[in-house]
Formats: sequence, structure tokens, C-alpha cells
Amino acid sequence: MIQTRADTGRGGVERIMNRNKGKPQTSGRRASTVGDIHATLRQLILEGALQPGTVLSQIQLGKQLGVGRTPLREALRMLQQEGLIVAERNKRPQVVSFDPEVIEAVFAETILLSALATAVSVPRLLAADLTTLERSLARMHQASERKDVEAWEDAHTAFHRGMIAGAGDSLLRRVNRLADDNRFYLRFLMTSEPVPWSAIDEEHGAMLSACRADDGELAAKLLARHLASGALALLAHAIPEREPRLVRAAMRMVLPKLELITRKRVSGGANEASVRAVS
Repeated sequence: MIQTRADTGRGGVERIMNRNKGKPQTSGRRASTVGDIHATLRQLILEGALQPGTVLSQIQLGKQLGVGRTPLREALRMLQQEGLIVAERNKRPQVVSFDPEVIEAVFAETILLSALATAVSVPRLLAADLTTLERSLARMHQASERKDVEAWEDAHTAFHRGMIAGAGDSLLRRVNRLADDNRFYLRFLMTSEPVPWSAIDEEHGAMLSACRADDGELAAKLLARHLASGALALLAHAIPEREPRLVRAAMRMVLPKLELITRKRVSGGANEASVRAVS
């Protein structure tokens, strides 16, 4: 089962603040505005520095971030509205714990909307977009060889956002928000279970091949299977007794028939994916 921390993770706060040194703040000032505090805390939660169930001390967070209690309280209220923390009357706020129904609903919605966004976007991708995807995939491969989870996550996020770049602003915002929620959950799987780096690289390589072939339908199906495999692995790890019916239902909507996605060798030695229905 997922392990949680009882108190605010000091090391994680300092690590992310050090990584963000030199980056421009949205306000142009030090990270003391509500928006900057919210962004920092949100990043700490999504990247796993503050794990599910972590109790948040406003006094300790204020000292670590160097901020006042009033903007900190407002930032925490924003996180509560997003569903990333819970706060009961007369109790310290804490990072949301794993709720099986919430986790599965997030994954199912992500599969459906991401598949839609990919099917719409891929035919609109330009040569420059494909080059960006290739670079992101190369960065993922390099990070996986180093077992550098943070660098891999950055490149992975860039790859998936690049695939749906042509989906339109409204759909992009919704999918990217869901992707952040997924990152929050999958981070813990990657830090607690062996990561099949080579298999993941191969899955993304097949998606890139589908994008190069201008095949939005195939890219959407490959993406759905990729997302579902991560969702099923996390649910089996965190909640082994639960049947993931929502994820399976979402997959049946994307792949109404049982289909095999096979790879064949094409010129240049690359792998190209194809879909074959199984009767």
C-alpha cells in the first residue's frame, strides 16, 4: 500500500525552491504572492514532495517558504478548491489521501478526453511539432537511462502536451489539468515500484510513429492503452481489492472491439504500429 508522511516534508520544499531559483515569478516579485505560493505548494504535491495524507503545518510552511500566514491561508484555500488538500474545522489541513473512486474517475476521464484530443490534434501537427516530439522522446530516453525521474517527468509531460497541441485551447486546458492529477498519483507508483523503462520508451515510440504517419485514430488508441496500463498498475498497487470498472469501461469506449496493436518493421529500422481487430 502507499506510504504517507505524517508531517510537512522539509527536504522536498527546499529541493523544489532551489530548482526554481532564477526562474521568473509570475508576479515579477519573490514567491510571496498568493499565486506564487499556490504554484509552489501545488508543485510540491504533484511531484510527491508532499505525499497523500501529509499533515500541513502553516507555521512550518510559512517559515520554509518565507511567507506570511494570510497569503499562505489563501493559497491553501485554492488548493482545497482544486481537491488537492482537505481541511476540516479546527484541524490542520492535509494533502488529500487516495480515494479509490476519485482516482479511478480521474484516470477514466483522462483516457477518454486524451484520446479525443489526440485524434483531433495529430492530423494538425506540423513538421516542427513532430521535431519537438522527437526531442522530447530523446530526452525521456536519456533520463530513463539515468533513472532520473524528475527529468523524465518533464520530458514526458512535454511529449504528451506536444501530441495534443492541435486540439484547441479549451480541450487542452481540461486535458492538461487531468494530466496534472494523474501525475500526482503516478508519481507514487514510480517511487515505490520498479519502472519498466524500456517498455514505456517503446510505447511512446509507437505513438510518435503514429503521429508521423498522420494517423490520429491509431495514436489515440495507443495513448489510451498507455494511460490504462499506468492506471491499472497504480490501482492494483494501491487498492488491490478494487475492480477498476471505470477504466475498463473507458477502454471499451476507445476500443469497442478487442483489438491487437502490433508493430511491424518499416524502412530505417523504426517500429510502426498497426491495429488489427480480433473476432
